[in-house]
Amino acid sequence: MQVFELPIETKSSTGFTHKAIITHSDLTESTADTDQTLSLLALAAGDVVTTAAWKLVTPFKDASDAALNDTKVQLGDSSDDDEYVAATQVNENGTEVLFAAAAPASVPFVYTAANAVELLVESMTAKSLSDIDTGELHVYLGVNKLSDL
Repeated sequence: MQVFELPIETKSSTGFTHKAIITHSDLTESTADTDQTLSLLALAAGDVVTTAAWKLVTPFKDASDAALNDTKVQLGDSSDDDEYVAATQVNENGTEVLFAAAAPASVPFVYTAANAVELLVESMTAKSLSDIDTGELHVYLGVNKLSDL
C-alpha cells in the first residue's frame, strides 16, 4: 500500500491532499470470513477531513474462483468504520461500483483526539481475502490541519 501527499497544484485544484493506492497484494488476511482493516492516514487532534472519495481502477477478484464474488470496502476511522463511505462492492464477480464519495453529511469532520483514516475490507463467508489476486483502489482524502492556520 502506498500513501502519499499530493502536489500543491492538485491540492488547490481538487481539494484532495492525500492519495492511497491499495492493491490485491495488500489483502493478506488468510482466515475465511475475516475482514481486514488498512490504516491509511494518522490524524491528530485538530485535523479536519474535508472530503473523501475513491476510484476503483481495477475491480478485485480471485481469477480462479468466480464464487468469491462479494468484497466490500468502507471508509472511516477507528471510531466509526463507515464515517465517510458506507460498504460498497468492489468485486468484479459482484456488481462493482467504480466511484464513491463521502456523504455530504459526513464532511467536514473535525477530530478532537488522535485517530486514523481506515479502509475496512469485508470478506465473505467461506472465502479469504488473501485469495484475491487482482484489484487496485485509489482513495483520495482532503485533510487540513487547524493547527497550521
